[in-house]
Amino acid sequence: MKCFSKVTTGVVAVVVLAAPSIASAHSSASVSSVRAHVRGADQALAMVADRVTDHDQAAAAIAMVQNLRRTQTATRESGKVRGRSQRAEALGLVVAQRDANVQTLAGLVDDVSGDVQLDTATALANNLSGRQTAIAKLTALAPMLPTAAQAGIAQAIAAISAHGVDEVTTITGALRSGQVAAGAQPQLQQALTLASGAMFTGVGQLQQIVGMLPGPAQGPVNNAIARITGILQGIFGNGGTVGATTPAGAPPGVVSNLPIPTNLPIPCGLPIPSFLPFARPC
Repeated sequence: MKCFSKVTTGVVAVVVLAAPSIASAHSSASVSSVRAHVRGADQALAMVADRVTDHDQAAAAIAMVQNLRRTQTATRESGKVRGRSQRAEALGLVVAQRDANVQTLAGLVDDVSGDVQLDTATALANNLSGRQTAIAKLTALAPMLPTAAQAGIAQAIAAISAHGVDEVTTITGALRSGQVAAGAQPQLQQALTLASGAMFTGVGQLQQIVGMLPGPAQGPVNNAIARITGILQGIFGNGGTVGATTPAGAPPGVVSNLPIPTNLPIPCGLPIPSFLPFARPC
């Protein structure tokens, strides 16, 4: 079973930087409600991993349902939080939890079987989609937030986009392992498309935010854009044969030149050489 870390540093930055020093009782309660459901979701997620390790798939399935319900409730509650900064804080919590769900479920999908495997693959795809929705809402909030909060959102997007390489390679490894039943493969293929597309979308979201930041704060975001672009090139290359040289900027050990999933939500104008198949002009 693969293990992943719980918290993305950039997401923590959003939660800390977006939070006001003093919040009203109503807003605090709303954010606290989201936090309580996130805590419950995280506890259930840990139980899923433990029960899979114990080879108790029935208990793992029950814990997965609990994780799903608490995550969905936290997501709904985040949309009810009043105040832009408070809502950004609540969304940051949701992004962090969905990110944890994605990383853990991706590592478990080839360790389970039968209906539980199908449920795991489906939950993985749902959390990838939910994470992107929450990040998109954070991006939309960014122009209305203080500069420090905008920088925190950019850090969150950069961190999630950069470690998306782990998700893509883990899901690809599961698909190639021979341990995924035919019934679960469509959901896992959908998860691969979502995980791959999230990296491209992340670059577009970073480009959307970087122009709002003051000069000194733009440097790290532009560096993140360049790094994620290098990772994308390292993963997908030219869509050719496996084994080509990994381009500069990609982390060591990356599986290069994976097949490019269809229907990726690739934004136009990415800083990617035009000869690459996922580059397209505006």
